[in-house]
Amino acid sequence: MNTFKIIDSPVGGLVLVARDQDLVGVYHEYHSPEPSPVILGLPADEELPNDQPPEVASNGSPATSDPDAASAVFQSTEEWLRGYFRGVMAPPLSYNLVGGTEFQRKVWAAVAEIPYGERRTYKEVAGALGNHAMGRAVGAAVRANPLSIVIPGHRVVGAGGAITGYAAGVAVKRSLLELESAVAEMAAQANGPAPSASPSPVQHTAS
Repeated sequence: MNTFKIIDSPVGGLVLVARDQDLVGVYHEYHSPEPSPVILGLPADEELPNDQPPEVASNGSPATSDPDAASAVFQSTEEWLRGYFRGVMAPPLSYNLVGGTEFQRKVWAAVAEIPYGERRTYKEVAGALGNHAMGRAVGAAVRANPLSIVIPGHRVVGAGGAITGYAAGVAVKRSLLELESAVAEMAAQANGPAPSASPSPVQHTAS
């Protein structure tokens, strides 16, 4: 069963979604399209009513909910995000992609590899997947990314570097890119290594 928690950030509220010990979603508070109640689950501080039937997992067994595990997920994710907004890269986050088509998962994996402070066009991501003509399909997949910032869809831009098509709006996307550019530039001026990435998160998929 999924639970969610809303936290503050410099770009507005962020909705963290956990399924027991796994991070399964990071959405902007005014995400478009808005994630469904099924994806979000219950607020983290709300208890399941006693007469509520247990959720059933895809394998037919009851899907349990572990509040303590979810709380640990929220804490580690919030710490990672606080570090991100300070320009400090925290250790990689583990997440669980519980949805998405095969194509979307390929796009999300490619996006997760875009280095911190760098950008790729939709066409370039499509080319990396073997077909430059799939730019529009890549754009749709990036927009469906369930892990905003963690899987850095904001680093994918339009032709010529145009900042377009972000679930929380162009202004938020521009803010994230400007933050990363400033951090990378300061690192370069200090003759230190530029941040390698929001470290490529460790992921696994639902069985």
